[in-house]
Amino acid sequence: MSNKYKVRAYCSSRVCEYVHKEDVMIAINYETAYSLAQVYNEFESKPSCPSCGEAMAFYAHSVIEEPWLT
Repeated sequence: MSNKYKVRAYCSSRVCEYVHKEDVMIAINYETAYSLAQVYNEFESKPSCPSCGEAMAFYAHSVIEEPWLT
């Protein structure tokens, strides 16, 4: 089983629907991914959205593979 815990980014604007297609970071577990997303969201200077220019926001994401379903 190869579970993956990631940090991803999206635009924080309410009108923009941009989502960064690649993962920002891969973590060892969900708790670490969640903590990293929180830390990234607290930074004063964040990357800008390539679509509208607003600040990006970060969130934890996990992909859990269940071998009995394949």
